[in-house]
Amino acid sequence: MRGWFASFLVVGLALPVTSSLASVLYVDSNSTNPVSPYADWNTAATNIQDAIDASSGGDQIWVTNGIYQTGGRVMAGNLTNRVALNKAVTVQSVNGPFVTIIQGAWDPVSTNGPSAVRCAYLTNGAALNGFTLENGATPSGGYGGDISDSGGGAFCTSTNAVVSDCVLTNNSSIFGGGICGGMLKNSLMIGNLAPYGGGAYGATLNNCTVVNNFCETPHNGASGYGGGMYGCVVRNSIVVANYDGWPLAYGIDNYYSSTYSYSCTYPLPSGTGNINGNSARPQFVDLFHIATTSPCRGTGSALYASGTDLDGEVWANPPSMGCDEVVISNLVGPLSVNLLASQTNLLVSAPDLLPPPHFGSFQGIITGRVTSDAWSFGDGPTITNSGSSQFHYWTNTGDYTVTFAAYNYDNPGGVSNSAIVHVVAPDVPQLQSPTLLTNGFQFQFPGQSNANYTIEYTTNLTPPVAWQTLQTIYYNFYNVIEVNDSITNTSRFYRVLAQ
Repeated sequence: MRGWFASFLVVGLALPVTSSLASVLYVDSNSTNPVSPYADWNTAATNIQDAIDASSGGDQIWVTNGIYQTGGRVMAGNLTNRVALNKAVTVQSVNGPFVTIIQGAWDPVSTNGPSAVRCAYLTNGAALNGFTLENGATPSGGYGGDISDSGGGAFCTSTNAVVSDCVLTNNSSIFGGGICGGMLKNSLMIGNLAPYGGGAYGATLNNCTVVNNFCETPHNGASGYGGGMYGCVVRNSIVVANYDGWPLAYGIDNYYSSTYSYSCTYPLPSGTGNINGNSARPQFVDLFHIATTSPCRGTGSALYASGTDLDGEVWANPPSMGCDEVVISNLVGPLSVNLLASQTNLLVSAPDLLPPPHFGSFQGIITGRVTSDAWSFGDGPTITNSGSSQFHYWTNTGDYTVTFAAYNYDNPGGVSNSAIVHVVAPDVPQLQSPTLLTNGFQFQFPGQSNANYTIEYTTNLTPPVAWQTLQTIYYNFYNVIEVNDSITNTSRFYRVLAQ
C-alpha cells in the first residue's frame, strides 16, 4: 500500500515556548557526533529513542529531516516500538511530516506477526508532533484489543497521549491499523489496515482526514468492522472512501460504533453539525486539500480546533472539517501538473458489472497550491474536485484522451496534462482440444491480462440450452488457463465467456 502521496508543500513548524526548567534535546539521523544528553545539533542523537532515554518528563525533543528506522523499545510482550515515548515528553519535528518519517516494519511472512515493529508508543502526557508514521505493524495477538495487537502506527495509553500534525499510512494491526487510543489531531490517515478499525480504534479524532483505509476478515474467521474506524469519537473530521473486504474493497465501511459531530462522512450519523459525505462530497483537490467550494470549508466547530492545519496554517473561525484549512491568500503562485496512468491499454467493460473488471488507475501530481482541479476521460462530463487519484472504465472501445487540470488564482485558465488510453474488446477465447482424464475432462485456452472469464457447461445442445457455470476467473493474470471438470460417464459441452 505504498505511494499514497507524491508531492506536498513542506512547511516549517513554529517553535513552541518551553519551560525554563525543561531541557531541549536534538535528533539528526545524519549526526556524526552523538553525545548524550544531545543538548545541541552538534551532538544530536542519531535515533529518536536514544534522545527519549536521555530525557526527563516535560522535556522537548527536536527531530530534523530524515527517515528514522532504527532504535526502539519493547513496552510489553515481544513487540518493539520504533519510538517509545514512555515519559511525558514532547517529540517534535522541525519541518513537518513530509520530510520526517518514523518507519516501523511488517512481519515479512504474515504482516502482523512476531517480527513486526510498531511505529510509536505514547504514555500518558506524551506528545508526538509532525511526523509520518509508516509501515508499522503488530503481532496477530489474541483479539483482545490490548497493547500487543493494537495500533500499528501508534498506540496511546490514554486520551492525554496526543499525536498531531502527522500522516499515518501503510500501517497494519488487529485493532486500529493506524492508531489505537489517544488523541489524534490535524492529521491525515490513509492506506492503513486492520480487521477492527482500519484507520483508528478507540481514539478521539479532531480535524482529521481519514480516507482509503481498509478492514479485512480477521484470521479467526469473524467479520471485520470499520474500514475507517471503530469505537471512536470524531469531531471536525472528514471520513470518506474507507472500505470493507481488503484487498477487493467490497463496500464503503467508514465507521462502526463511533460518535460524530461537525464531521463529514456517510452514512450520515446522528450528532450535531454532521454532513453527508456522499451527497455533499468533500471536494478534494488532492489527497487531503479541499477546494474553495467544499461544503467542509468553514463548517467545523471552534470548540475542537487547536494548533494549525497539516500545512501549518491557522484555523479559521469557524474552522474547516478535515486536516486542511482553506486560506485564500495562499492559493497563488506557479502551478504544474503531471499525469500517471497505471496502464494505457484496457479492455472494454460491461456497464452492469460491479466492480468494473477493466478499470484504469490514474494519478495527478500537482506542484503548487490550487483552488480546484478537474478530470476528463473522453466519454462523459468533466469531473471536478474529486481528488488527484481516480479509477475509470469505458463501456465502448476506442481511443480516449484522459486529461487532468489544476487551477489557482494566478492560473485561472488552468494547467493540464493528458494521456491516451486505448480500449479494446476482449479476445475470443480459443479453446484447445480437451483431454480425457481418468476422472474427467481437461482443456486449456490462452488467457488475456485483466479479462474476466466464465466457463460454462451443458449436457445437451438441444434448444433451449441450459448453461451452468463451472468456474469464474476475475482479473486474469495467467497466460494459459487450464480447466478441469471432474465428471465420469456423461457427455458435456463447454463454452467460455470473456468480459
